[in-house]
Amino acid sequence: MTRVFNHRAGYFSCAALLFAAAVSFPQEVTYANGRLTLDADASAASLAVTPLPDNFSYNDGEYGNQSARKDYSVGARRSANNNLVLRFEVRPGERAGFDGEDRDRSEATSGISFPKGEVIWNAYRVKIADGFSIPSDERSWFIVGQWHGSKDDKRSPYIAAQVEGKDLVFLRRYIQDGKPASSEMYRMHDVPRDQWLNIVIEHKVSSTDGLLNIWLNGQQVVKFDGPVGYWDHDEAGYWKFGIYRSRHDADAVVEYRDVVTTTDNLSKRATLTN
Repeated sequence: MTRVFNHRAGYFSCAALLFAAAVSFPQEVTYANGRLTLDADASAASLAVTPLPDNFSYNDGEYGNQSARKDYSVGARRSANNNLVLRFEVRPGERAGFDGEDRDRSEATSGISFPKGEVIWNAYRVKIADGFSIPSDERSWFIVGQWHGSKDDKRSPYIAAQVEGKDLVFLRRYIQDGKPASSEMYRMHDVPRDQWLNIVIEHKVSSTDGLLNIWLNGQQVVKFDGPVGYWDHDEAGYWKFGIYRSRHDADAVVEYRDVVTTTDNLSKRATLTN
């Protein structure tokens, strides 16, 4: 049975207020459960970037802003074709309040944690801006999409899309002999900068019958059955996207659109190019 995650209903009555405030830092509005939140879709009324607050809604989901909380850290804008675009920017030394000094972060984290046993679909278009370098050494990382275990799980993401120098790499992690193990699943050499990439991921966390299928610009690049994720706790995981990198001395910008996380089958989306 498909699980339905719909948090949109509480926002529609605030649309007029959000549009009126879109030219500056928008006023936060009160969601039904008492949390302060903002609808990214309603707030992005122009090509100019509207900063997003600590909590915001996007595509029927609630997200938290994990960044240095600068006006430019996490924002929403409209493209020339009126697409809603989420923009993430990080500068050297900018991180979330819980981060150590060896990393920079500007991310959105989903409020939905999926249970184990679910087949989960995730799709997003991502554009990595040009004009800055990304390290490729083993001790550096630049993650643009990641699936984590439970909220208190401090281990590395069990599925990660990360840029290494000029390459886009997809990693799978799982438990082997009681410890996390890692495997590179696919590497796209010379990833184009300042161009949209369409990524679709289907996965299930399991020690025995897990799966991981990945499509990139309409082509399936990973087809895997076997151990996926961390199965030593009740939850499968939750989704985070934006910029999460090892400390670096360059400003970086990454943009996203059409981000979807669901148990609905997204195989039609998987066949689309960028």
